[in-house]
Amino acid sequence: MSQDPEIQYYHHGRFRVAGGVLPDAITAYQTFGDPKNPVIVFPTCYGGKLDGKSPKALLMALRQGYMVGEGKVRPCGFIALDPRKYYVVTFALFSNGESSSPSNTPPPYNGPYFPTVSYEDNIRAQHAVLTQKLGIKKVFCVIGFSMGAQQAYYWPVMYPDFVERYIPICGSARTSPHNECFLEGPKAALSASKDFQNGHYTSTPQHGIRAFGRAYSSWAYSQAWFAKKGYLFDGKYTSLNDFIREEWEAGYLNGWDANDLLTLLKTWQMGDVSLIRDGGYFANCLGAIKARGLIMPCKKDLYFTPEDCQNEMKYLSNAKLVIIDSEWGHMAGGGSNAEDDEFYYNHGRFKVAGGVLPDAVTAYRTYGDPSNEKVIVFPTCYGAKLALGSQDYLVGEGKVLDPNKYFVVTFALFCNGESSSPSNTPAPYGGAYFPFISYEDNIRAQHAVLTKHLGVRKLFCVVGFSMGGQQAYHWPVVFPDFVERFVAICSSARTSPHNECFLEGPKAALQASKDFADGHYQSTPQHGLRAFGRAYCAWAYGQTWFRESKYLMNGEFPDLNSFIRERWEAGYIKYWDANDMIALVNTWQKGDISIIRDGGDYEKALRSIKAKGLIMPSKTDLYFPPEDSETEVSHLRDAKLHVIPSIWGHVAGGSGNPVDVAFISEKIKEFLQGP
Repeated sequence: MSQDPEIQYYHHGRFRVAGGVLPDAITAYQTFGDPKNPVIVFPTCYGGKLDGKSPKALLMALRQGYMVGEGKVRPCGFIALDPRKYYVVTFALFSNGESSSPSNTPPPYNGPYFPTVSYEDNIRAQHAVLTQKLGIKKVFCVIGFSMGAQQAYYWPVMYPDFVERYIPICGSARTSPHNECFLEGPKAALSASKDFQNGHYTSTPQHGIRAFGRAYSSWAYSQAWFAKKGYLFDGKYTSLNDFIREEWEAGYLNGWDANDLLTLLKTWQMGDVSLIRDGGYFANCLGAIKARGLIMPCKKDLYFTPEDCQNEMKYLSNAKLVIIDSEWGHMAGGGSNAEDDEFYYNHGRFKVAGGVLPDAVTAYRTYGDPSNEKVIVFPTCYGAKLALGSQDYLVGEGKVLDPNKYFVVTFALFCNGESSSPSNTPAPYGGAYFPFISYEDNIRAQHAVLTKHLGVRKLFCVVGFSMGGQQAYHWPVVFPDFVERFVAICSSARTSPHNECFLEGPKAALQASKDFADGHYQSTPQHGLRAFGRAYCAWAYGQTWFRESKYLMNGEFPDLNSFIRERWEAGYIKYWDANDMIALVNTWQKGDISIIRDGGDYEKALRSIKAKGLIMPSKTDLYFPPEDSETEVSHLRDAKLHVIPSIWGHVAGGSGNPVDVAFISEKIKEFLQGP
């Protein structure tokens, strides 16, 4: 089996396709790494080519090399498509000009006579290469962007026992009517051009291909991206027209055949997994998928919208949804923007409190100008994920952590499912075998990202809510000369005995459930996760909040049970892994700044903090009560206490109540602007 990264070609012989037959069908592919390793399949998208040596892809981002290579870490469930760890097989779609296409097929099926090819045809051909040529018996994961994502959906439907995982990035299981309609625009621009000649052109139909690129280009990015003049690419282009001409017209002119463009587009328009075996019954088809899925749409994708993916999640029984928070629209998933695909830092071998992580990863996001010396760190809390926009309530233009004023870095805690966690760490430390992680471990990892990767020399402030607040307390203890200020919202410097005890309730409910299987579950332990949510939810709000029926959320829910089921049970089932939740609770329960360097002397640890502090508990918080904060402030050298006057309990420190967010923002603003 070849490991040569050069493009290889598999001859299928006579091969039936949706629109007829190909007398000598060819599939182009590449292999990277050792065939003994777990197999990852990474097929091309629209505009994508395997060939990275010549300018044949629409954009550099649409060559498969943007995710494949030694040491690369990308947003794909922390699977680095690293040939040292995985056997990566990349496939070229039929009609992309590398596999059988109108442009390279001899008569009688050349040019406009090339038959219609479906996604199903492509997957059957790829399966033949894997099994008949490469001897593959199982695929660890299929990952794809755009049309590649649609192929990722097809794989577990067509070969349910062959594929373990799939990751569609900016794609969908079925091409929506709106998506199909948008494609009619560039298709018509090319087909109607004066030099296309119904596909019988004898030289490149430049008018048609240029029109195709112009009709397509505005769909690929969001309106906000255009409003911020993203098309100038930091001075690469001088105008919008230059961008369209060089990036879109030239991209297709330099490496694409017009008939290839149209036949590939037809494959895209026909996409629908439910036509394979469920007679168009979409819900049944998705519900039958056994493989584990990670669904990653972009928040501002104009044609593979996040709403489509959210609808698909209703039927998928074993999948997680992670939304890419980007203004780059559809192109966010294709490697065009480094901020969208390079927000994971690989530490290598990393010692933690409970042992070691052989290849630790920290997930993070950055906002604003890295040259701004006022750097603010805002780490996640329990239940928060960067990709779900959990930090957005304080970060953004016009908000208190404004990227126009500060360079803001948000970090995901270990065990939250984004940084290294039980759910995304391979054996031998995956799942129930994941080592214990302390707050100190998290702070050391975050410090490494800031200093080694981002070049930060000093932190202006660390802001955190709940577990994020505990991290804010740990920062000036672990790195006393690195942090100037810290803000702890609804939190404490040490997890109190009562707090630790309360956490035993939801933790026990999950671990004792009939489907948790001591952490060795094979599918989502729904009973356990539902029990966890129910055991937790009463602690999150104040008693008055319940007394005033705030759980009805102004009519969103008809009763208390609906609120618990949709907000708490569904939240954990959709977005969280059970082992991740337990591991993160363990970090929380062991929180204590005094064990870092003061031998358990809590008051001494507090007095040693040199950074200025802003401590904001909620008046009605049941597990980080204001009394604990009052005690801490009495021992801190330079800290202010502002109690949030809210009935929202612990949740007052988060994004739930706009009035509380306004109060918190105002106090933080005053603190940051103070001496």
